[in-house]
Amino acid sequence: MRKVLVFFLMLFASTTYVCAQSLNEYKYVVIQHQEDSKKDIEQLMSKEFPLLGFVLLTEDEAAKLGETETNLVLRAEYLCRQSVQCLFKLKLINSNGDIVYEDEQVAAAGFMSYKNDRQSAIKKIFKELKKQNYHYSPGEDK
Repeated sequence: MRKVLVFFLMLFASTTYVCAQSLNEYKYVVIQHQEDSKKDIEQLMSKEFPLLGFVLLTEDEAAKLGETETNLVLRAEYLCRQSVQCLFKLKLINSNGDIVYEDEQVAAAGFMSYKNDRQSAIKKIFKELKKQNYHYSPGEDK
């Protein structure tokens, strides 16, 4: 029983390592526009991704990339729900539909405005993303 448990722990640890390393294989980010989204969300994300080292593209620019460069694109999908708390969830998805990075943060100050809550949650997400030490390094298979 111990051997099985140790095997699963090692498997989980190696999977986490692989996921953390795979972020560096991507160069571009496209923020998925949402019609019902608040304007400040996409503006803040548009400022934060380049600070991490990603090249930010519009959906039109990404569509014009060649096949090789299309494999270097991550699509940033987000969800922002507000009630008593502000929940912000970010997923970075590659061209195959695989989730490369995912995080969610909650900001709830109660006395702050919804806009400040959203911005606080987004900043928490990017603070965690910064801990991944992103630096684009093309893989041999790309």
